[in-house]
Amino acid sequence: MSLTAILLLVPAALIHALWNIVGKRQRPSTALFLLANTAAALLMSPVLLWHWDKMPAIPIQVWELALFTGFFNGGYYVSLARAYRAGDLSIAYPLIRSIPALLITFFEMLRGRGEDFGVFYFSGIVLLTVGCFILPFRPGLDFRWSRYLDACCRWAGLGAVFIAGYTLIDSAAVGFMRGCGAFSSLEAPLVYMVFQSTSVSLWLAGFGLVERRAEGQTLLGTLRAEGRIILLVGVGIYSCYGLVLASMGYVDNVGYVAAFRQLSIPIGALMGVLLLKEAGSRNKFVGTLLIFAGLVMVGIG
Repeated sequence: MSLTAILLLVPAALIHALWNIVGKRQRPSTALFLLANTAAALLMSPVLLWHWDKMPAIPIQVWELALFTGFFNGGYYVSLARAYRAGDLSIAYPLIRSIPALLITFFEMLRGRGEDFGVFYFSGIVLLTVGCFILPFRPGLDFRWSRYLDACCRWAGLGAVFIAGYTLIDSAAVGFMRGCGAFSSLEAPLVYMVFQSTSVSLWLAGFGLVERRAEGQTLLGTLRAEGRIILLVGVGIYSCYGLVLASMGYVDNVGYVAAFRQLSIPIGALMGVLLLKEAGSRNKFVGTLLIFAGLVMVGIG
């Protein structure tokens, strides 16, 4: 990984952990993420006016990928809200952030790009896997497979699949944006994020209509109750993801970005225990430490 990519991903990890802490403090819901996402989309919309003359140069593939990423991003936010309501952030957050690195590595190997990864990378992936295995178990030696079947872990696992999906889609879309020759390495992710956020809001609106009765929440009710933090969460989501998208232009394989950005895992887990007063345990500590060590090796690899 290049130094530029690392310098972009480190602050992105910190911001990501912070907005998740803020969201977890509230009662996370689809309505909350819809409003936060829409607020951020409106704030970013002037970017389109600034680059309006370049719109015809955008390849059709970008528009298609923006539609698909909305589904995967929307599914991620729904899963994230459900996981946080069902269990601790210090368990859900590490799982939902680390599993995508494993999935994307597997996908890249299927594409025949496994030779891009070195020994340290694969060693780091092994540590990530072991850390993910240890983390959900309760204190002591109470190792039960049923622990992975509780609501928190189920939703975290599903959310991780959605993250892997939108990471691969967005990497391809930004690549098309840069390849068309109309946008710089910085402009491409900024413009694409406006398309992405709009698509995400549309999908989240659809998901929200489906589950509104189950959650017993409305947009107006959420706006009244959580109005102060909606904008904060929205800005946090897209400021950190903008840094991630920008970093994709400085790596040869998106697998490095998917893995190294999980530096937010130990930060988020620690904040969950210290700030949210969640129960600490040896399994949480060891699992998070192994995940962190794996991330360091991935960065070296």
